[in-house]
Amino acid sequence: MFKISRITRELTRRRTRKASRESGQALIFTAFGMVAFIACAGLAVDMGYLRYQRRLQQTAADSAALAGAAAAGSGGNVNQAALDDTELNGFKDGQPLSHNTAPTAVTVTGPMTFRGRPNAVQVQVRADHPNFFMRIFGPTLSSTTFATVATAQYLPARNCVYALKGGGGIVVNANVNIPNCSVLDAENLNGSGHLTAASVGVSGTSSLTTTPPVVLNILQTRDPFANLPAPAGGGGGLLTVNNANFPPPKGNPNAPATVNPGSYSGITIPNIFNRAVHFAAGTYFIGANGLSFQGTGAVSGTNVLFYMSNGSVNIHNSATVQFVANTVGTYAGILFFQPKGNGSGATFNGAGGSHYQGALYFPGATLTINGGGTGAQYMILVANTIHINSNVSFTSNYGSLPNGAPIKAATLVQ
Repeated sequence: MFKISRITRELTRRRTRKASRESGQALIFTAFGMVAFIACAGLAVDMGYLRYQRRLQQTAADSAALAGAAAAGSGGNVNQAALDDTELNGFKDGQPLSHNTAPTAVTVTGPMTFRGRPNAVQVQVRADHPNFFMRIFGPTLSSTTFATVATAQYLPARNCVYALKGGGGIVVNANVNIPNCSVLDAENLNGSGHLTAASVGVSGTSSLTTTPPVVLNILQTRDPFANLPAPAGGGGGLLTVNNANFPPPKGNPNAPATVNPGSYSGITIPNIFNRAVHFAAGTYFIGANGLSFQGTGAVSGTNVLFYMSNGSVNIHNSATVQFVANTVGTYAGILFFQPKGNGSGATFNGAGGSHYQGALYFPGATLTINGGGTGAQYMILVANTIHINSNVSFTSNYGSLPNGAPIKAATLVQ
């Protein structure tokens, strides 16, 4: 009996020692497992953080490239515009993101030509991002560096109707069919007509029927021609187009009268004048007496610009009026240019067959279209307030302009 008891105790001791050894091994494996788990979890956290930081950094590069391209197109400081934009997004050139990372490097290239077109800008943002868990594996893993690149270009935009901030918006009391043109209204859109466009965006409210439906609550868009310089000119007297000032040649009483470019206090075509009037190519600088066309003869002009420093525009519906803007130069695509400080209204009429091919730019005034809105390859309406009371139809074909539409927008291209 005694011998059996001793054997039993010996077996118990052996089992206890074996269990202790196995417990110790399990503890070691558990410890290693915990370390591996923490390492994997830390790696996952750091990788998630770095992916998030990369998105932020790419957004900063994209935004800076757009800012640089916009500056390139408007004649601004490309490098400063891009650097200021990256700083607004938290990536300042030469400044580290935190105390233990290398300085951020922002490289701006441009303006340059990209795919055969000018005004492209490339921005690279290179930044050092701290790690949190991976650093326990050594100093070389204390941070991660990566670079993000974006390229933007100042390209023609399809927007062609703008009602500017602070005005009376757009009122449409006719059928407007401009399928390749986007409409941007910084105020309210109203009227009893119908508007068909590529898109319609309104900052305020809308009661007008449109195709496609209006997109409300858009940001109030800026003046697309705000940086357009005023042409040189001024002075001159009032020019009245009549038989006394423009006598017809003998034997040809109906010969057209030709008006030459220059500076005038105003140009008037009285209602008793029935001959055609041709405006020669060039810039017409108009003062306080403005433009008043009341004659019954046809009025025409190609490669012309009317700069309304003062005075109003009143084109009546008694004659066929056909004007075409310049195709090259600073004012390519600009037909009427009135500075914001001139609040005199502009009214465009015209008999059948009339058209105004170019931009009608009246940023401080009300632009009223009562005729002449059909037949042009393109029209651009930019004004404080826009009233359209006659049918308007055009296709926004800028093929006659070597550089495309005069309104440009910065767009990411790579």
